[in-house]
Amino acid sequence: QQQQQQQQIQNPPSQHLTQTPQGLQHQVPVQPPQHPQLQQHQLFGHDPSAEIPEEYFLLGCIFAIADYPEQMSDKQLLATWKRIIQTHGGTVDPMLTSRCTHLLCESQLSNMYAQALREKKRCVTAHWLNSVLKKKKMVPPHRALHFPVAFPPGGKPCSQHIISVTGFVDSDRDDLKLMAYLAGAKYTGYLCRSNTVLICKEPTGLKYEKAKEWRIPCVNAQWLCDILLGNFEALRQMQHNRYTVFSLQEPLAPNQHLVLNLLDAWRVPLKVSSDLLMGVRLPLKPKQNESVIQPSTKRPRFEDLPTPTKKLTPESTPVVLFTGFEPTQVHQYIKKLYILGGEVAESAQKCTHLIASKVTRTVKFLTAISVVKHIVTPEWLEECFKGQKFIEEQSYMLRDAEAEVLFCFSLEESLKRAQVAPLFKGKYFYITPGICPSLSTMKAIVECAGGKVLSKQPSFRKLMEHKQNKSLSEIILISCENDLHLCREYFARGIDVHNAEFILTGVLTQTLDYESYKFT
Repeated sequence: QQQQQQQQIQNPPSQHLTQTPQGLQHQVPVQPPQHPQLQQHQLFGHDPSAEIPEEYFLLGCIFAIADYPEQMSDKQLLATWKRIIQTHGGTVDPMLTSRCTHLLCESQLSNMYAQALREKKRCVTAHWLNSVLKKKKMVPPHRALHFPVAFPPGGKPCSQHIISVTGFVDSDRDDLKLMAYLAGAKYTGYLCRSNTVLICKEPTGLKYEKAKEWRIPCVNAQWLCDILLGNFEALRQMQHNRYTVFSLQEPLAPNQHLVLNLLDAWRVPLKVSSDLLMGVRLPLKPKQNESVIQPSTKRPRFEDLPTPTKKLTPESTPVVLFTGFEPTQVHQYIKKLYILGGEVAESAQKCTHLIASKVTRTVKFLTAISVVKHIVTPEWLEECFKGQKFIEEQSYMLRDAEAEVLFCFSLEESLKRAQVAPLFKGKYFYITPGICPSLSTMKAIVECAGGKVLSKQPSFRKLMEHKQNKSLSEIILISCENDLHLCREYFARGIDVHNAEFILTGVLTQTLDYESYKFT
């Protein structure tokens, strides 16, 4: 049984989120199979006769925002949405007023949504906003994710499901992960016997064959679209022919019958006044508040590097990693480092110095802390450059009181402990595949701290053997909420399973805490 449970077919793991469950509301009966296109009646964004400048594709759109302020712990993100809307010609009102054209909302169950629907406002989600930002055009909603869900924020109609997908790639797969999360399901990048449903683009492939063998229901994406939009009968009707027809032209488009009332507002084009249009027909200037994404720069091009002024012995040459800086800033630091005769580390294992302005839980920081001799601020490099030689590090050691209070540790003590002995020396880890951060990231952190990661899930017998025989290495199990079904036998037999913080906070503080991060 255990070996069967371990049979997994891998996909890249996803990020996992959870919310608090609430009650569900109305239900809509199953509709017969539909062609998913929403163009039965013509839908409009702006008035087709108006020439809307591409940069101002939200011109004339006045948004009110419901649900999200309460749901969103990161207030900065909400401020970013407002700034982006305004940058592209739109306006955000603090309340839903008669002049509003759009309501940005997550759920159909709010007084503001009911009012917006009565007044024929365009009710859309943040996912729609993201989609039109990519297209630079205000197009009507055309994916299930573009419409508010038919249950309260945090409601979980799919709380009993563990979903995997096959055949979907890139943004389609990302959207399905998000839809599973919104519906309260667990999502796994892999397929195992514990999965309750496989969402398929085509009835082919290894996952599909295994799902059939293991009698896991295989459905199309319409099944999840319908649930999000209020057809909770779909939960009991996986075998309905609507959900077993594959090769759909638009697999993530909603059932039109479930969104007819939401589409009404899009049947009338949005008119933009001539005054508004005149105001934006001036020559466009680059936006100060839209950052240009720089290419990732590990090191400058060879021809850009200055000639070192001195040649140091290998023992006295600092090998440096930088973390937490903009690429352009790193470029400048690397130039100074090269002039002084230093080198840029190719990996954390070869690093002697980490330069950072604060404690961060980046991969570089969490791998380097186990191997570096010094973690210093950029001022160390600047002072070295002024004197044209590498100087003593002690006065420039990184101190971050806020982070040290938050994580209850001393960075100086952590470095001392790491230099005495590797934290995970002589320890094996089994990390379940859906872990976040990714398995490859966790593996790098563990290995820098002297540990090893097992590629296969250990049996109960193997765990007991390693526990009872002191000459064998300890095996530590690490998992996440979405993967707990893979650990059922461990729990049943009283074996501890820890979350990712055992490793992440462990290396930061250089301590082994067997109590704080156990799943119970």
